[in-house]
Amino acid sequence: MKRWKTLAVWLAILAVAAAVRLPALRTGLPYIGYVDEGHVVHHAVTLLAKGTWDPGWYIYPTLPIYAVALPALAWSPVYAALHDRPLREDLSPSPAIYYDFVSPADLLVLGRLGTLAFSLGLVVLTGLFARRLAGPAAGWFAAWLAALLPAFVIRAVVVNVNPMAAFFGLAAMFFAEDVREGRRPWRSAALAGVMTGLAGVSKYPSILVCLPVTLSVLLARRPWGERLRLLFLAGGTAAAAAIVAMPALVLRTGEVRTQLQAQSEVYRRDVIGSYWDQAILRAEWDLPFNHPELGTTFLALTAAGLAIGLWDRRWRKTVLGWILFAAATFALFAPYQFRAFRNLLPLIPLACLLVTLAYARLREALPSQPRWALDLAAAAFPVVFFVPGLVEFGRHQLAVTDTREQAIEWLADHTRPRDRVLLVEELVFLPSRIESLPARTAVQPWAQARDRIFIQRFDYLVLPGLRDAGGQDMIPRSLAERILRHYQAEVQLGSTPTFDVPGYFKGNDQIIYILKRKPKTGR
Repeated sequence: MKRWKTLAVWLAILAVAAAVRLPALRTGLPYIGYVDEGHVVHHAVTLLAKGTWDPGWYIYPTLPIYAVALPALAWSPVYAALHDRPLREDLSPSPAIYYDFVSPADLLVLGRLGTLAFSLGLVVLTGLFARRLAGPAAGWFAAWLAALLPAFVIRAVVVNVNPMAAFFGLAAMFFAEDVREGRRPWRSAALAGVMTGLAGVSKYPSILVCLPVTLSVLLARRPWGERLRLLFLAGGTAAAAAIVAMPALVLRTGEVRTQLQAQSEVYRRDVIGSYWDQAILRAEWDLPFNHPELGTTFLALTAAGLAIGLWDRRWRKTVLGWILFAAATFALFAPYQFRAFRNLLPLIPLACLLVTLAYARLREALPSQPRWALDLAAAAFPVVFFVPGLVEFGRHQLAVTDTREQAIEWLADHTRPRDRVLLVEELVFLPSRIESLPARTAVQPWAQARDRIFIQRFDYLVLPGLRDAGGQDMIPRSLAERILRHYQAEVQLGSTPTFDVPGYFKGNDQIIYILKRKPKTGR
């Protein structure tokens, strides 16, 4: 009976974690909903279209790309049965013409579900780690904290590498702790190595988790010769896992190094973001969350947990490994002017564990009878501090409908088969969505469309608020006035200009004008 109650608690925590994450699953579909999604999905399209293991692009490691491509291969028979054609026939061009052009949308959904799985796995693993360190109550509290922490939730259902890297990094430290404590040391050393390698090929900086893993193995309660053999085992399995998950490390070493150096220069050059401001004021700028990633109260509790962890002999060696990992991570990112909070995500499970250590130590100091009050306060803490912002975030994500979808829906309701509709190519409508319209359609780049508006008799125009790379309007006032002598504005959608840059993420709120040809008037 006790085991069933324990399982029920874990399932309840997971259910809440899923509930606060799932509203973002459909955001922006069938278009990209977050700036980094294309970096993964476009290269998964390359693998699927060419039938290769090598995306030829290594700014991100290849494991996240495989994590989209392999489920897509498994899904392809179902896709073929549903659509009466192979998935490969509906793949967007590779290389991509426009960053926003990803097809079919199934790839985005599969990628988002994969990220969700790692995010929920991170909740469970954080709880299991805390349970091992401080008992069942600590495990539940740590999992509950991870379930509702904004830094995890707001990245949990977009295609990005960070939850995967955080999960494998924490798993590496989890198994390394087993080695230090002497629990199945050989098996645990091998698993710690595998997780270290997978962390490094999820996001390159996460390979720094090898430092706390090494420290844990060297601090193991074993003879020195055995410790060194365990360390070699961990290193060997780490290398093997990394090579299996990213063969380019050994087959394209020079190209990987060249692309990483180029990306490093971009990070040094671009001045944007503040880790501190994102932690306590407003989340990372490219996420629609107007609240802190962590908050000052959480950080204060983390500091208290750090002091307690170093003071308590049970946890001191473990916490020293965490400090080593954090110090190395900050040292790596300190020279870069590009400061996105996602770079620190592998450290955030450790912050949850430190807060949990503070809770566990205080709980131990209390007599058994008043502990229920502390447990209640601990359960209420993330609800009070995080849930209001998460509710606002969930409502926003549920309400997001790409303005291209809004335009298609309007045209579907207002056009007829004999109507002719001109859509400007730079808006990047998916062909499948254009084909769903009853009217005859033409898609042309603005350089051609601006002349053909007056030569060909279109019944409707779908125009962007188009700007060049420098931010200057590309539809001059004189031309706009001329267009409006022949067409009347029916709909204006969105608030973000469309930039005429093929690799630029256009977002889900592009300005779109729908104009209808004015009827002829007799003299």
